[in-house]
Amino acid sequence: MPPSDQVAELATNTLLRGRNTVVEPDRVLASALEGLATPASAEGDGSQVTTKLCRSASELSRTLQSGAALSAGLGPLPIPLLQARQQFLDSLHTTVFSLSLVVQARRVVRALEVVEPRLRADIPVPQDVAALDAFVAKHGDSYVRSVRIGGEVQGVYTFYAQSRDQARQVEQSFSAVLPVGGLILGPELNKNLAEVSRQASVNADFKVMVRGLRQSPRIGPDDLVSFATGFPAMELDQPELLSLETRGYATLAELQRTFAVVEKNRTVFLGSSFGQEGLFRKRLRLQEIRNQSQWVKETYALYGIDPDPCLATNRVQLNADLQTINTLVQSYNDAPSTPLSEPDLSSLTTGSPRLNVRIVDGELMGGNGGEPFLYDDRAHAVERRQRLVSVGLRAGGRVDQITLKYKQSAGLFAEQENRWDGRFGGGGGSDKGSIELAEGISIEQIKAITGRRVDQLWLTTGDGQTIGGGGNAGNRTLDWKRPTNAVVLGFKGRSKAELDALQAVIAEFGPLRWEPVLEEEDF
Repeated sequence: MPPSDQVAELATNTLLRGRNTVVEPDRVLASALEGLATPASAEGDGSQVTTKLCRSASELSRTLQSGAALSAGLGPLPIPLLQARQQFLDSLHTTVFSLSLVVQARRVVRALEVVEPRLRADIPVPQDVAALDAFVAKHGDSYVRSVRIGGEVQGVYTFYAQSRDQARQVEQSFSAVLPVGGLILGPELNKNLAEVSRQASVNADFKVMVRGLRQSPRIGPDDLVSFATGFPAMELDQPELLSLETRGYATLAELQRTFAVVEKNRTVFLGSSFGQEGLFRKRLRLQEIRNQSQWVKETYALYGIDPDPCLATNRVQLNADLQTINTLVQSYNDAPSTPLSEPDLSSLTTGSPRLNVRIVDGELMGGNGGEPFLYDDRAHAVERRQRLVSVGLRAGGRVDQITLKYKQSAGLFAEQENRWDGRFGGGGGSDKGSIELAEGISIEQIKAITGRRVDQLWLTTGDGQTIGGGGNAGNRTLDWKRPTNAVVLGFKGRSKAELDALQAVIAEFGPLRWEPVLEEEDF
């Protein structure tokens, strides 16, 4: 089918159709109205690339739908997104304090709106509760007043701040590294964003979605600006429904009184223009708390740490609160005319979990000879999920060499490679092999004899691996056993021809901290 025919069919099959903005919002229902379809202004829908720094899930949701899918009369709060955008939003896995920079361009090939909508002559005004519920089941609680059809590219850089203070640091970093005139879309974009990530010490990620093209190209961060800049001039060979505006039937004079109770229920979910926060906006926050809780849970598992018990307890309540909203949605689906009230969602009061980690040095083994080697980025190692994955030794009469291999979750702007290693000391002694640390496996015991150097060293892992060697010339002994709340992140020390000194870098996990979620979602 030619693109022009696709556009006409999309417009015909969508405009004036019913839509349930609470239940299955992506599904178009039978039309109960008639009216005149006229061209709508498409001004600002793709003439240039736009950028927006979003500080909350609801702000991100509004930005992704370009503000064009809102229900009239319900203020600037988002109704559920079209399916493709909802899936894209979910894939970002934003957390409560994440900030997202959206770079997007659109090309609208047709924009239509209805003027003078009215109830069709063959559709009666519902006269009782049963008839009203039946009307909503067939025609929805609203109708599609306008549609925009075309294509778009949306690229999102997400900065995963773990707390309100860290989110403020991200904002401050944006102000510090970007020019006075604001964000410049050019070759320096990724360099500037990398500096934001470095200054605020947060992980970042990038995802992109393209619609309107039959074959979507692979677009990385370095390609986004040039692709988005040229997108409005591209020939669209598969135009799609980009956005639609719905209006509740209560906006029609002939249905205003009948639909008053349904409109009130819709407000419970969508919010109001008078500042009432709807359940769908709160659900976004609960989902972000769940994302953060999952990140914390996975981090515990990565390091082999027993989780703080309150994490599981609060996750049970979080899932219960989400189920409460789902139950209300089902109640609305079963009987949209039955009055609903907003429930208490205690997980919002509990807030978002944040790891409480203290980085400490273990007991010094050895002396002051040789040259120092350090453990890099220790303050943010756990946030970046940096961990030790392998230790190798050479030893004879003393420990001659230690080889350390690390891995970290590869963020968009990671300053180091996903894997890297270091070899410290000389080539003397014999190869004692290595221990390999899988996820959840850590060094359980460090035994050593030391003096001016590391004379003897033995390492034992949680899954029973042991490596070690050396002599007995030293006069100090060490026998460290891992506490249940600690993990060896790596080692620092001194070396030259031999291993002169060694010191474990240890992360100690304390009770989780819980950041309250503010009603205004303001940092």
